[in-house]
Amino acid sequence: MAVARCRRIVIRSRAGLVKSAPQEHGEANRAYGDRTNAGTAGPHMHENRRSYLLHLSLVLLLSAAFCTPSFAEGITLQSIGPRIGFGEKIPLMGKEQKYYFHLYDIAAVIKLPWSWPLGESTWSLDTRMIASAGLLTGANESGLMMTLVPGLGLNGWNGLVTFDAGAGAGFFSNYTFGVQDFGGPVQIVATAGVRVNPFSHAYAGFRAQHFSDAGLYGPSSLGVDMYIIELGYRF
Repeated sequence: MAVARCRRIVIRSRAGLVKSAPQEHGEANRAYGDRTNAGTAGPHMHENRRSYLLHLSLVLLLSAAFCTPSFAEGITLQSIGPRIGFGEKIPLMGKEQKYYFHLYDIAAVIKLPWSWPLGESTWSLDTRMIASAGLLTGANESGLMMTLVPGLGLNGWNGLVTFDAGAGAGFFSNYTFGVQDFGGPVQIVATAGVRVNPFSHAYAGFRAQHFSDAGLYGPSSLGVDMYIIELGYRF
């Protein structure tokens, strides 16, 4: 009787071990899966946060600018005209580009209410906003490109020549051209240019422009350098 009772105890113990083993194995798998999901979700969460912060910063900047009464009262349209741009693979800023890009757009210069004469000379400094919209092409693909760039203008010789520089934001309907990925739809835009105003209502100019995400979307994104020729009408 004792031997039979011992056999039943051993059999029950073995059955308990067999049942508990799959449970422990399942719990281990679930724990590993949670760690794996947490590890893979981390980079995506960081990218989403960076994209959200970039969009939010742009919205707050525009809202603060155009909701200020004194700002809105002094805005005047200074000039408007077409532009043609081309991009080389050799970068002006950043890394080497994968393709040759071309830009076809319309740009308007909006004069802002702040300006300062530079002593008693014919030179003056003013504030301005360059707004543009057009088509960006490259790698047999195309997309809408819009920019809004506040900056400073240096006017000389009674307005015959103007130098300007600024930094702002750009929006892209397509931000992947072939294997070159800009990172996201909102980019940081930096520009510098020179204009000659030979006639009272006409101008011609040349501009260098760079846009990229400055690493906000991740280290694999790549921006573009453009060289732009401008013609247009002055008001």
